[in-house]
Amino acid sequence: MTRIAIIGGGVAAHTTLKSYLAAAGGDRDPSTDTVDIFTTEPHAPYRRPEVNKGMLLTGKTPAEVALPGGILTEPGVTLHLSTVVTAVDPAAHTLTAGDTTYAWDRLVFATGAGPRLLDPTTNPWLADRDVHYIRTPEHSAALRTRLAGLAPTDTVVVVGGGVLGLEAASAAATLSDAQVHVLEMGDEVCARMLPPTASRWLRDRHAEHGVTVTCGLDAAALAAQIDRLDPTVVVVSVGAVRDTMLAEDAGIAVGERPGAGIIVDPAGRTSAPDVWAAGDCVEVHGEVDGVPVIVRPEDEGSARTLGTLVGRQLAATGTAAATAERGSYLTEQRRGWTNQYGLMLNIVGDAGTASDDRREQVELSSPEELVVFTVASGAPGAGDVVTGVTTVGRSPEVRAAKNALGTVLTA
Repeated sequence: MTRIAIIGGGVAAHTTLKSYLAAAGGDRDPSTDTVDIFTTEPHAPYRRPEVNKGMLLTGKTPAEVALPGGILTEPGVTLHLSTVVTAVDPAAHTLTAGDTTYAWDRLVFATGAGPRLLDPTTNPWLADRDVHYIRTPEHSAALRTRLAGLAPTDTVVVVGGGVLGLEAASAAATLSDAQVHVLEMGDEVCARMLPPTASRWLRDRHAEHGVTVTCGLDAAALAAQIDRLDPTVVVVSVGAVRDTMLAEDAGIAVGERPGAGIIVDPAGRTSAPDVWAAGDCVEVHGEVDGVPVIVRPEDEGSARTLGTLVGRQLAATGTAAATAERGSYLTEQRRGWTNQYGLMLNIVGDAGTASDDRREQVELSSPEELVVFTVASGAPGAGDVVTGVTTVGRSPEVRAAKNALGTVLTA
């Protein structure tokens, strides 16, 4: 008998279940091998990126972007909607939801992350303004309705020039006739995840659609800009807060703030026996080429990758050593994407150039297409290695460039 509990109802939870059922196969007895999934949302698992994309731009419902639901009706699988888990006891192998205590043999945290909320006491410009955050279908529906009612004399300010902030600005420019401004404290938009040319390319596309992007603002300058613009609507997108509270209360190791996640090894195992974690709630600790690294994933691809690894382990039998060889998140190819103004920007690998040993190499750049390699210095006398690929477009040249990850460029 194996009783599995998954806390969370997003992509990571869904992928973990799918991977577990596939790995268990015919060896699973649904009368004794059960899975309970607990989600605070009233919706079955859906594609979280669609909150900022399909739901906001086109008004799609959670049902229209739902993940395949067949596995949720498999014998022995129970989905608990609108259910809050209030306590986890790793020693007793139990969790509490409402007035009910559930026993488990293996537990997965897939609690995700929520938007970072700004404190009105330290950000007085929030007072008396129509402020929106975007993380749930309800957030998107409310903002979409608000944007549709704006006039050309209205102003929308998006605070934050990351991917989600730019997607919100794209939606505002598409759905309304209002003036749209993006305010970013960093020196460039999406600087952490994109090479400089790709960041500028995105900013140029926004400019073509009448969106003004201002970077390099400190807190005082940001507040002054908002006071000057006097926006009708403010959208705040300044990062995410990983949902670690339940794990912390259970005594499971969590990283150092800010940006802390539930600490897992490259296979998704936490500090507690029989407990794993996957998705936006984690930070992965491991080594790459003998160098310690900490990765804080926050994309759908990473949730799927780690969820797949965890699901395989849930299906494994025998000792902990038997489950050790289930793969590593750090060796898997990571992918990300954003769709703005109908243009799909894809990222493969580590595309940012923040470290000293990485630089960008622009292969193609036009308003419709983009190919930028992020390259790391190779051994002396050897060529640089492509560690990331950023592309836009579908031409043969662009499609071929997506396969360049890991290749060695001519010295």
